[in-house]
Amino acid sequence: MNGRKPFWRRPSWWVAAAVAARNVNGLRQVRQTLARVDQPTPSLAAEPMLLHVVIPVLREQQHIVGALAWFVPLVRDFPGSTLTLVSTAREERERAHLVGRLAGATAVDLTVQRFPQLTGEELTALAETLAKTGERVLTLAAAAETLSAFPTTVDVIASEIANLRDLVVGHVHYEGDGRKAAQVNAAVEQLAADSAEEYVAVYDVDSRPSLELLRRTAEFLARYRAEHGELPRVVQQSARFATQGASGTWWERRLCRGAARAQTLWTLRREIPNLRRYTDSVRRWKPRGLAQTVGHGLLVRADAFRQVGGLPTFTVLDDVAFGYRLTLDGIPVDSLPFTTTVPAAEYLPELLSQSERWFQSYLDYPQCAARWHAQGHGSHFDHAAALAIGTYRGMAWLLVSPAMAACLALALGPRTRPPARAAATVALWAATVAPVRRLARAEGRPLTVRETAVQSAETLAGLLLKSIGPLTALGRWAVTGTRHSALAPKSNRRTKDRETP
Repeated sequence: MNGRKPFWRRPSWWVAAAVAARNVNGLRQVRQTLARVDQPTPSLAAEPMLLHVVIPVLREQQHIVGALAWFVPLVRDFPGSTLTLVSTAREERERAHLVGRLAGATAVDLTVQRFPQLTGEELTALAETLAKTGERVLTLAAAAETLSAFPTTVDVIASEIANLRDLVVGHVHYEGDGRKAAQVNAAVEQLAADSAEEYVAVYDVDSRPSLELLRRTAEFLARYRAEHGELPRVVQQSARFATQGASGTWWERRLCRGAARAQTLWTLRREIPNLRRYTDSVRRWKPRGLAQTVGHGLLVRADAFRQVGGLPTFTVLDDVAFGYRLTLDGIPVDSLPFTTTVPAAEYLPELLSQSERWFQSYLDYPQCAARWHAQGHGSHFDHAAALAIGTYRGMAWLLVSPAMAACLALALGPRTRPPARAAATVALWAATVAPVRRLARAEGRPLTVRETAVQSAETLAGLLLKSIGPLTALGRWAVTGTRHSALAPKSNRRTKDRETP
């Protein structure tokens, strides 16, 4: 008599089946999203859109010129709109902190991996200074003198705006200790924007929304007003991610390209469907779910921005926490039926650091619940439901890599029983092959068999790395006891500037 357990009593089968079910449902969401977004729409007279574009900057000296060249023409196309760059005094304090870390550094230490906050030019200058001194290590004075020769972001902004002499462009210098959210709030305080007819539009310095994107946004606003009688309070421009192949090694280029594609699929599979479900539930007076906003391409009606007190500044990051605050007030978040493209990480350390940084938002949820419940925002049920959904999403992210690794082992393992192997294969296919091919078709570039194999393998590699950043965030928190650091949780952007629109 065969003493082996039936397959349905084996944990391996249940793991593979659970991952397959989640991934198949995700593939269904990708199909539905692609059928809705980026589709031709009937032309409609656009709403006269009034935008106050706010771009918070920190250690962005190299990107100010490109950002101004891109955004100034866009803003001019929408009369009454403004552009505000927000620098911060944190940059000077962080530079002093970096000088302290550079003291004692050897030539081998002066790398992007060790100091991602510094530009290539700064690292080269530090190496040259070290070579000239003839010392084995950098001194504090030598490091300080070398970095002081480079202008700060506030210096570059002041110089460029003086050359522009354009009234649509403003500059706010934030003196406090806060980060991105505090910079945005400081800029909005300087604006005379508080009506239901204008928007605060938050972008990153490397965001490049096209004129077509903004015109289609204006058309969306016109359709919304015609249907609802008012403008939407919050609008999210969701993004696809793309690399520029900046890495010098083929494996790093492929790995980052796969991670960017996996992130794009997350946008189509999770971000956009979640926002649609949340907004539908709010409008139908059903349980609200949980809004999960993103910190770039976020348009907030000026009166709604002030109603919720601006972006939250007590959390490590602001975007997901802002969605929590919107949920408590039942404010809909309309996801635009079209996407834009944003730069993705080009190097493995940058990729892992970015993933660790993004996961901080999920760790902010308990603090959001404690702070806003104490202030009387939301009921016990609202907070319990939001925390449950946030916990589920965070755990799902943490388990992506282990789940993919387990399915890969089961699919290839010689001793795996056929039912478990079949379930694992379906899980892998639904996470990589099927969505990669569907995404390529939607973009008008059907793949050959070889291209499908290469891009699916790249995407799988990206998924296998996806949980490393979150695990690092949890580990760092456990070891240090804090999630706050002297340096803002970002690296220096190393993508190339694109041409003006």
